[in-house]
Amino acid sequence: MRLSKSDIIAASAGVTILAVLGYLLYGDLTRKGAGATTEQIGTIATKRNLAERKFSSQVVWNEVFKNSTLYNYDTVRTADQSEAVIRLNDGTVITINENSMILLALSESEVDIKFIQGTINAKQGGGDDASARKVTIQSGESKISLNNSDVSLTQSKDDSLQMTVQRGTATLNTGDIEKVIKENQNILTEKDGIRLYDLTIKLVAPENNRFIATAGDKTEVNFSWERLNGDYSAYLEIANNPAGADPLIKKRAGGAAAAAGLAEGVYYWRVTATNNATKKVESSEIRKISVVNNSPVRLVSPENRSVIKFRDDNPMINFLWSKNEFMSRYTLLVSGSTDMSSPVLNTAVDGNKISINSLDQGTYFWKVVNITETDQINTNAESPVFTFAVSRTEKLEPPTPVSPSDNKSVHPLSIAQKGLGFSWTKNTSIPETQITIAGDREFSRIIVKKNSGENFVRVLEKLNEGNYYWNLRGIMNDGTSTDASVVRSFRIVRGGAIALIQPQNNDIILTGDARKESDVSFSWSQSEIEGRYVLQLSKNRNFNPVLKELNMTDPSAIMAIKEGLHFWRVKLVDDNGTELLASPVYTFEILTGLDPPVAVAPKTGTTVEMLKRETLDFSWNPVPGANLYRIGLYQFRGGIQESIATLETRDSSYKFSELKKLDVGKFQWTLQAFDIDTASNHVRRKSDEKEMIFNITLGIKSDFKFDAPKIIDSE
Repeated sequence: MRLSKSDIIAASAGVTILAVLGYLLYGDLTRKGAGATTEQIGTIATKRNLAERKFSSQVVWNEVFKNSTLYNYDTVRTADQSEAVIRLNDGTVITINENSMILLALSESEVDIKFIQGTINAKQGGGDDASARKVTIQSGESKISLNNSDVSLTQSKDDSLQMTVQRGTATLNTGDIEKVIKENQNILTEKDGIRLYDLTIKLVAPENNRFIATAGDKTEVNFSWERLNGDYSAYLEIANNPAGADPLIKKRAGGAAAAAGLAEGVYYWRVTATNNATKKVESSEIRKISVVNNSPVRLVSPENRSVIKFRDDNPMINFLWSKNEFMSRYTLLVSGSTDMSSPVLNTAVDGNKISINSLDQGTYFWKVVNITETDQINTNAESPVFTFAVSRTEKLEPPTPVSPSDNKSVHPLSIAQKGLGFSWTKNTSIPETQITIAGDREFSRIIVKKNSGENFVRVLEKLNEGNYYWNLRGIMNDGTSTDASVVRSFRIVRGGAIALIQPQNNDIILTGDARKESDVSFSWSQSEIEGRYVLQLSKNRNFNPVLKELNMTDPSAIMAIKEGLHFWRVKLVDDNGTELLASPVYTFEILTGLDPPVAVAPKTGTTVEMLKRETLDFSWNPVPGANLYRIGLYQFRGGIQESIATLETRDSSYKFSELKKLDVGKFQWTLQAFDIDTASNHVRRKSDEKEMIFNITLGIKSDFKFDAPKIIDSE
């Protein structure tokens, strides 16, 4: 067939377009490692879990690893339970904590960090070199300039910014306000003002962002701080959130040190101290530590002293080992000698498995070495050495049953509705598998026999209640077969239960208005059996009567519920309403949030005359349901709210006696109510914080004169 001129032009144009698109795709892929045309400014020194980078000229995010190069105008972000440590060429170190994002921009004289969200730490480098770059951090409308300092910053969802200076000084510029924050000071910028705190408790060790290796379930971590002067009760608090709220551990500490056993994870710690005379609460900065599991992995496959047989081509060998949650990369070593010298395979692996088919007949030894993503852990743990053999044979091992597990119970309705699935593993040289199901272990009463070219099959034949046995054989291309596999059993029987997921047992759900019903989300496990779920709610464990009931086809529901203690359960029923499965009974409680406390004195706009007073008295109306109140006292100086005291009481009044800390001027006091579980000391609910502004004077009139005699008779 002859092509017309238009056909030739169209074909040529198509080829040209494909070539151009292919070239552009290749260019985009190769630019991922080239950082476009900007200069290199630093590297990823440490990385835990997932961290990503976006080049300034691209919109695609790419994962970064330890020693990845960073370029000017790169944006870096981290995911849940992740962090990255950046070391810039000038020595500046930036730690990006979980769910955080920054943009880096370097000029000849300045390092500009645009802080977009989350929590970061910045440690200025450069020493006394006059050519060292200045470091500034931009966060919203605030600009922070570092002066040979280390700082920690947290930006919340409401755009408030909190900064702690651990070393040196930093200058904060926000709006028309400029403030120098000194070492061991904390500043909080919010929409309604700026608060400055002195961190009177000085932490010593562990240092901020410290990695601590453990090879067991828990490791003993030693905490220390500078000794407090005076009669204080000190507490070590360890939490799993950057704000240090609702600590996992709060223990009384005698002296200036304490220890705690911590499992693998990320923790935030601080020290609080209560003055036993004044009840004033002092606090330290909050530091982060990461307890990482550097224990060797457990080798899974090939098993030790196992033999891998093949008949034709080299076998596909699956290497598998246990996963260390802190490690994302490992080194796999395979050698022909026990001392692992001259390895035939030495490769870095992302994840905990890899398959290779490059090993011929012979005896091999293998191990896995952890690749840590931090310089603080100097030794990479190594697994034990396993050995295996690769052998050519004419008869292969039979397939290995996987599912259903041995002695598994299956509901007859599940089989009637969708059959029963079987799966197995097999040598890659086996093209087909034969499954046999019998009513006895000797396979004299065969019920089902069928072949499959895959690693699974679904049996749709009717199976009555009772015990069953199954095995597998590999069928080769020439019609020969392997020996029979091990025998697995299962039984078909009525029974089982539904697992409740949310609300969890004994959960507390807060509502804003006790007069209105609150929407509560319920969820539970999906059953293999098809049917209808019945969600029931009651005020008692016997469900007599049932308060509310919903019929659902999915394992979740939303129900409007009033305040109080409730019990819930789920049943699975058929079309006739006959119960097939049931869940246990869980309980939860809906509580109204605490009302904000109402101040009695001093109220906003009032003036307190302190000339003849020995205490500054605070009082408020009791809040129903509250059993603890927290007071904050601040003084305005130069547009900054400086923290005077943080106080706690279980009464509805407090007398502040440290009058030497007070001066005439403008003050603010804050009040917040809490409902504390007395058994666990956990916060069940808390009110909004109320703020009251007042003035303090000495009550002396400006025209007051003191007339003294001009002559004093010494006699």
